[in-house]
Amino acid sequence: MLEFLGVLVVAIIVFTVAGLKIVPQSRNFVITRLGAYRRTLEAGVNIIIPFVDRVHSDISIADRVLKDVDLNVISADNAVFDIKLLVVYRINKPELAVFRVNSVDDLIVGLVMSLVRSEIGKVELDTIQQDRASLNRAIKEALTEAGEDYGVIISRSEIIDVRLSDSTERSMAEVLNAERERRATVTKAEGDKKAVELNADAELYEERRRAEALEVMASATAEANRKIAEAVGEDGAAALRYQIAKLQVDALTKLSQSENAKLIMLPGDASNGFVSAASILADAQQRQ
Repeated sequence: MLEFLGVLVVAIIVFTVAGLKIVPQSRNFVITRLGAYRRTLEAGVNIIIPFVDRVHSDISIADRVLKDVDLNVISADNAVFDIKLLVVYRINKPELAVFRVNSVDDLIVGLVMSLVRSEIGKVELDTIQQDRASLNRAIKEALTEAGEDYGVIISRSEIIDVRLSDSTERSMAEVLNAERERRATVTKAEGDKKAVELNADAELYEERRRAEALEVMASATAEANRKIAEAVGEDGAAALRYQIAKLQVDALTKLSQSENAKLIMLPGDASNGFVSAASILADAQQRQ
């Protein structure tokens, strides 16, 4: 009886130990029962039925890196070149990765080759060079959608290098030089156009100011003529003759004070201005 109890205790212990499965961090155990998939054990202590359930696969769910994936591709503008990619992925459904595909790495490489060529074939080489971030996002989305059927999540997909052939580089250099010349021509034309517009505005402003000045002078002259006419109408002929004589005197004075005046030609009645002015003043004093 005691021997039977001892054997029973030992059997229970062995059965219990055999049924305990400790799964390490960042790993999953795929369990099968009698050859069929049963469940997936996550990190920690798990219990299975010994001798019926067994660990079919020990799968790492940490990120995996596929680097130096070299591809020869053709862009939408028929440029042929080589690219190098970096792909980071992880398995989030181990049962799919185990039972639906033989090698996850080969699957990812195949998907990368197919989908990357497809996405690059939609864009031109200049776009790949200038807006690589958008292309990386498109590739990642395409890979993520394809990887879901196999329990794989694409964490990152990035083009890390683009290698062009010598002929393609020469062609791109010619295109860039032509583009620079075109931009320089356009910039110069725009500058010339702006200069013409500014000159036209300046001339228009100058003519407008001249017209305003003439208008002011005309108004002043008209006002002076009006006042003179009023004065003449009030028997101001003497004052009018005095102003004319004074203008003659002032003109002769300025002419004689000029530094360049060596010989001055005067009209015959130029000196009459002085006499007229003096006689007008004398008549005015006598009237007073």
